[in-house]
Amino acid sequence: MIRVLSAIVVPPHMSVSGGARAGEALSAALCTHCRVDVASMMGSPEDPGPCGRLPVRTYLPPGLPWSRLPNRYRSLFYRSDIPGRVAGYDLVHLHNPMPALEMARIARAARAAGVPYVISTHGFNEVANGGSIYGFGPVRRAVWRGLVYAPVAAAVRGAAGILALSPADFDIVRAMGFRDRPVEGQMSGLMEVVPNGVAIPEPADPAEDAALLARFALPEPDPDGPLTLMFLANHTPNKGLPVLLRSLHALRRPIHLVVGGEKRAEIDYAGLVEGLPADQRVVVTGRLSDAEVGALMRRADLFVFPTLADTLPLVVFEAMAQGLPVLASAVGGIPYQIDPRCGQLVPPNEPAALAAAIERLAQDRARLREMGRHARARVAESFTWAAAASKAHGAYRRVLAAPDRAAERTAGHRKIPAAAPLGSARPPATGR
Repeated sequence: MIRVLSAIVVPPHMSVSGGARAGEALSAALCTHCRVDVASMMGSPEDPGPCGRLPVRTYLPPGLPWSRLPNRYRSLFYRSDIPGRVAGYDLVHLHNPMPALEMARIARAARAAGVPYVISTHGFNEVANGGSIYGFGPVRRAVWRGLVYAPVAAAVRGAAGILALSPADFDIVRAMGFRDRPVEGQMSGLMEVVPNGVAIPEPADPAEDAALLARFALPEPDPDGPLTLMFLANHTPNKGLPVLLRSLHALRRPIHLVVGGEKRAEIDYAGLVEGLPADQRVVVTGRLSDAEVGALMRRADLFVFPTLADTLPLVVFEAMAQGLPVLASAVGGIPYQIDPRCGQLVPPNEPAALAAAIERLAQDRARLREMGRHARARVAESFTWAAAASKAHGAYRRVLAAPDRAAERTAGHRKIPAAAPLGSARPPATGR
C-alpha cells in the first residue's frame, strides 16, 4: 500500500481555509486506497477522520518583532516541522500554497530525502494574479513575486506531478516552469485534473433549520417575496464582496442579501451598504458553523460569488450540493464547475453586469429552482470526493511507476515517524 504524507500548508492563525478543508477531505477519501498521514499547519479538525495524524509545530523565525506586524504580513513567514517528517514516505502530497516559503521548504526537504511529491493547485490562480487583483503598486508587486510567486514556482518545478483542480491551471503551472512533456535532458512530470469534491448532504429537518436561522432574523421564505441572495467567503479583496454590494445600488427590486464569513476589522460594512433602499436588506453574519452554512444555503434562492480570482472554490460546490443555483465570475476554474443549466457567469469586477444578471434571474423563480436541481445533480455525478480520490490514487501510482522516481524513492527511504493518535494535534477554531 502506498504510504503518503499529506502536507497541508496554511497560516496557523486562520480559522478556516478552503484549501485546507479540501486537503483534509481528499486525504480522508484516499484512506480507502493508501496509508495516509496528515500533517496540517492548522492542527487537527474536531473530527480528525480516518487518517493518521502527525502533530505539527508551527513558529515564526526568531529575532524579528513579529508582534508589530499584522497577520497578513506575518502569515508569509510561518514555518513548521513538516520538512523533518517527509523521509521514508513513498510520496508527499502538498496542499495549499500559503505560506509559500514553507511550501518551498517542504518541497526541498522531499527532494533531499529522495521522496517524490505532487501538488494540488489550491489557490494557484490567486498566486499567479495576486499582483493585479490586490491592486499592488510596483514595490508590493515585487514583494509578492519574491515571497509568494517565486517560492511556489520553485516547488512546482521540482514536483513529480501536478494535480490541477481544473484545466485552467495547466497554463499557470507551465508558466511557473513545470514540464509535463519530455524535454531533452530533463525529467517530465505528470499533470492531470483532480478536482475538489463535495459531500451531498442528507435531507434537512425544517425545525432544525428554523432554530439555526433564528439568530439572523430572516423572514419566512415567500415565493412571491424578495429574492434571497447568499455570499460566503473570506472577506479578502479577491473575493469580490465590494463588487456585490456595489451591484445592489443598480438593482430596482427588494432583495435580502446574506453575507457569510468572518468579519474583518478593516472593512467598513456600514459604509458599503449606506444609501441602499429600505427594501434591500443586508445581513452580515460573522463566523458561521457548518450547520448554519447549510441552513442559510437552503434558505437562499441564489448563491452569488463575484470573485476576482479563484482556482476552484469549494464553496461553489457546497452551494450546488444544497440545490442552490450559482451566479459567479468567469475566472479560474469556475467555468469548469458551472454549466448553463445550473448557473450563470459574469465578467469579474463589473457591478453593473452582476446587477443585470441578478435582475434577469429574479424574474423567473421557477427557472431558479430548476437550476438548483441541476446544480445538485451535477456535483453528485461529477464532483464527489470518492471520484477525486480515485483519480488522485491513479496519479500516485503513475508517478511512482516512473523508473527514475522509483530509483529516487529507493535511495531516500528511511523509517517513517509514527503517526500521532487521531485528534492529538491542536484543534483550530471552527466556523467560517
